[in-house]
Amino acid sequence: MGKTKGKQRQDKFYHLAKKQGYQSRAAFKLLQLDAWFRFLPTARTVLDLCAAPGGWVQVAVNHVPVGAFVVGVDLVPIRGAHSLTEDITTTKCRAAVRRLMDSNGVAVFDVVLHDGSPNVGGAWVQEATVQSSLIHNSLPPCRLVLPPPHRCSPPPQR
Repeated sequence: MGKTKGKQRQDKFYHLAKKQGYQSRAAFKLLQLDAWFRFLPTARTVLDLCAAPGGWVQVAVNHVPVGAFVVGVDLVPIRGAHSLTEDITTTKCRAAVRRLMDSNGVAVFDVVLHDGSPNVGGAWVQEATVQSSLIHNSLPPCRLVLPPPHRCSPPPQR
């Protein structure tokens, strides 16, 4: 028994995304996060790792200030923003992100998004391992493009 695709899907968010013109139903996850934390209206630079099919990039482009720099990175091209067709697990990708930053006068990204997932099909242990690997492999690009953490004094001793 295969997955139901396209118009036969029963998922209300799939149909709502199509009706509202979003690339994917995942757009609603980012819209909800931004409604809670309001981080997109102040972001001048946004990097989306594992960005395909582009729902989060689309939301970011529509909710950041005019002129903000939004980049989507995935194995397939992303529409609607700067797009890097790269594998986030490679040093080649990190170098490509750095080149794009340098050519656009970007020192750091204000926001890094990551909603990557392996293709799922029932091999849960293997898929969980791949998911963990995607998260682990997103850390080097994040360290490269995010500002250093703010230093604060340690909590008082009790």
